[in-house]
Amino acid sequence: MLVQKTELIIDKNPDKITKSSRVLGVGSRFSTLLFRQMAEAPFYARNNPYGNLYNPLSVFHALQSSLENKPVNTDMLVEYMGKWHHYDFHVDVQADSRSALLRRLEEIHDETQKEVQKTDFLWLTFGSAFVFKLNSSKHIVANCHKTPGRHFVKRLLAPEEIVAGFRHVYPALHHIKNIVLMVSPIFQLNDSLTLNSVSKSVLRYACHSIMSEFPFVKYFPAYELMHSDLRDYHFYEDDLVTPTTESMQYIFEKMKTAYME
Repeated sequence: MLVQKTELIIDKNPDKITKSSRVLGVGSRFSTLLFRQMAEAPFYARNNPYGNLYNPLSVFHALQSSLENKPVNTDMLVEYMGKWHHYDFHVDVQADSRSALLRRLEEIHDETQKEVQKTDFLWLTFGSAFVFKLNSSKHIVANCHKTPGRHFVKRLLAPEEIVAGFRHVYPALHHIKNIVLMVSPIFQLNDSLTLNSVSKSVLRYACHSIMSEFPFVKYFPAYELMHSDLRDYHFYEDDLVTPTTESMQYIFEKMKTAYME
């Protein structure tokens, strides 16, 4: 039983997710954990077609590429330990050959374009405001795929860059009447505990700014539920980073109350 906590009450969304609704999630690993709960409910929920994407600009870029039917950027292909990857996709999106990977990426873009056109609820989950930019092209990558660090420059996004990125992709999403933003409560300890706080603060402020500017954009406080409502290491797995099944169920129940019928 969850006890000794400051409960966070979330306003109910006027539009509800029903069994006939189509829900799409794009973003970090927390989105995968939460959407697993949604699919088991069961609701129609497709999640992370590009694999886990952590920074918001890569999320926006992936969606834009799908929606505008852009050809796959072959300059972003990379081979690592006999597998082919793409800098705009997660490491799980891989293939044994360059041609096989290109076919798979084209299929992902095509399927996601069709999915977004039918989506009723779009959930975007941001994990980190730190990005890696390729020195050769200045392109912000979604994943470095363990290539040498000398090929990249790491930097912290400004909230204004995130808001500008959303403005750029929003015209292709304006048909979706419920776009929900989340900041992942999972710690990004590669950035150190203190810089993780800086990163999450940037993401949270950017979400607030986007929500204030765009009337169809909502914010679901998954970050606050984990760190202010539950607020105890009892609610984390042994790695002290990942929410337990109990915690995820609690957050999902809050989502159900506010968003689901």
